[in-house]
Amino acid sequence: MRRLLIPLVGLAVVGSVILMLTYEIVGVDFVGFMEDQPSVDYQEGPRRLPPEEAVSLSRPACLDDPQAVANPVPADEVSLQRGEILYRFHCAVCHSQTGQGNGPVVKFWREDARQPANLTVARFSQYPDSALYRILAQGIGGMPPLRENLTERQRWDLINYVRTLQP
Repeated sequence: MRRLLIPLVGLAVVGSVILMLTYEIVGVDFVGFMEDQPSVDYQEGPRRLPPEEAVSLSRPACLDDPQAVANPVPADEVSLQRGEILYRFHCAVCHSQTGQGNGPVVKFWREDARQPANLTVARFSQYPDSALYRILAQGIGGMPPLRENLTERQRWDLINYVRTLQP
């Protein structure tokens, strides 16, 4: 038995060495690699159509809401100061200090990426406060939801400050 085992081990070692030396030449192509599969990057087409009952991302769904919630926080000096601090911390990196949508991080985005909204245009002044509140809470388009970052009072303070940026 030993006479048979020693030559077999020798052949196995020689065969393994030959396979290791010719691995790059033979090149076995495995289909299971993830880099060989088709993929779609963030905000890149082709996109599937949303279901019929899906909420549109083109504008806030709360604009169609007949029961718009009124802003319970008056736009006094304290609320505007709090809102300005919150805006600088959470919003200015994308929307800029003046709200024009050209914050400092935007220059690092791809050219075809969806740009932050210009908060100084007239269409935002037409949105009710409840619409801006839901946008802050739920996010819209490329904007992330801030419901976990801001309390209800902080959202209303932020809305009061954003109103000062608008014409």
